[in-house]
Formats: sequence, structure tokens, C-alpha cells
Amino acid sequence: MKKLLITSLIALILQSCISQKVTQSDVFNPVKEFELTDNFSFERNYIPNTDSTKIESWYITENNPQLNFIYFSGNGSNIRSAVPFFNELGKQFELNIYSFNYSGYGRSEGEPSIDGIVRDGETALDFFENNIGDRGLPTVVLGYSMGGFVALNLINHDAIDETVIMSTFTSLEELQDYLLKEALPGIVRPFLKLEVDESIYNLDNINLVAKSNKPMLFIHGEADNFIPPSMSINLYNLSPSEKKDIKIIEGADHRMVLKDTASSKQVIEEIKNFVSL
Repeated sequence: MKKLLITSLIALILQSCISQKVTQSDVFNPVKEFELTDNFSFERNYIPNTDSTKIESWYITENNPQLNFIYFSGNGSNIRSAVPFFNELGKQFELNIYSFNYSGYGRSEGEPSIDGIVRDGETALDFFENNIGDRGLPTVVLGYSMGGFVALNLINHDAIDETVIMSTFTSLEELQDYLLKEALPGIVRPFLKLEVDESIYNLDNINLVAKSNKPMLFIHGEADNFIPPSMSINLYNLSPSEKKDIKIIEGADHRMVLKDTASSKQVIEEIKNFVSL
């Protein structure tokens, strides 16, 4: 999203003096469809979310699970984007994986909103706890990027024992300041004027992280140039949990578990070292 914004802005500023050829290969950006490995069993459910809409959930299980793992995805992805990460989890753990798509994502109906994604998460957790989840096992929630906001809103839900907050911002207001002052090229900044809906500033994890004493692991990519790792460090410092840790994955960027197998392995190793089994 940030790269597209920067590219578009630079193009608008410089288009009068630069001519660039665009070919068919520049037009298409194919997305590969990943498949779950054979060691998983798969169940899809559509959970009533309102009187007229349902959200899609996945329940992926192995034969002798050690834990439940619940995944809250980020803004630019959905359940399917995380399939390689799920496969790697299955190699290193015996576990059940539960995830869902926010309203308007994947096969979920409706439209997303800030309050809505939190309600979606609560609806999904309630369904997991009351209908399909094995509550005899410890349950770990991982909130990735925007999913960290959902996880921190729901961290005190009875279904959650431990939480991993990965590649997550402190607040949208601080993220906006970072992108404007640090990430955008200097030539662009004078030309960029933002009019932001004030409700977007409700995406604020600073107050949320201080409200729970549950065990919390923070993970961030050292090379993340969209959400800087300093934001996870700040959230870690604000957390009152007696069991907390922070791990910065060297060389990993914002999408480390969605595209980078080596980084995924490191992330999972840190989770294995942290969770109580």
C-alpha cells in the first residue's frame, strides 16, 4: 500500500519530464493459490455475524495437538495468504489452527469497519470457544499487523491464554507521522496533503496494550519499512505483563510470514520458546 502510494505520487510529480514504457508484464501481479499440507484436516464454517451476513472461518487440525493457535490476519491479506505460514506451523508443532476472514474479506459477507473487525473477532472467538475449540489445550492468539489491534482488543477473552503481537503499530496517528516524515521521499512530502477521517485514529494500541497482564510476545521484522520495529518495542515497554518478551527478526520485512519461509521458521521458533506447553 505504501509503495503504491509513493510510486503514484512520484509519477504525478514527474510525469511531465519522464517517459516510461509499460508492458504487459507490468500490468499483471498474479497471486499464487497455496494449499494446506496433507497432515491437516480442514473444516470451513460460516458464522452468523449479523441478521443478514456471515463470516468465513477455518478450523485446521492435526491428530495429536499440543495447542490451539488462533490467527488474526492483517489488512492486506486474508486466511489464504497465511497458508504457507500454517504449513510451517504444522511442521514444527502438533496443533489446531483457527482463523477467519473479517467482514468483506475472502468469502466473508458485509463490509469492514474499525469497530466491525473487532466484533468479527469476538464473534469468531465465541464460536471457537462454544462450538469447535478444544479448551483442554492452551490457546495462543497471533495478531499480525492490523490483526494486532483486534488481538489487543480481545486479549482478555476467556478463550485466550497467551498472545503474540506481530508487526503491529502503536497507533495510526503515529504511523501516519512516521510515513510522512521518515518513509516518503523528501521530494514528495510538500505535495502530499492528507484529509483523514478522525475515526481512523481509533486504531490505537497504546492504551490497549496496558490493559492486560496475560503473557505477551512481541515480534517484528528488523527490515520492516512500513511499520517500524520501534513501535513493537514501545508496545513491549508499555505492557504490564509479568511474562513478556520481544524478538526482532533480522532482515525480515513487514510480510515476513506471508512470503519468507526462513523468517517464518524464525517466528515459529520464537513462539515455541515462549508459549507454555
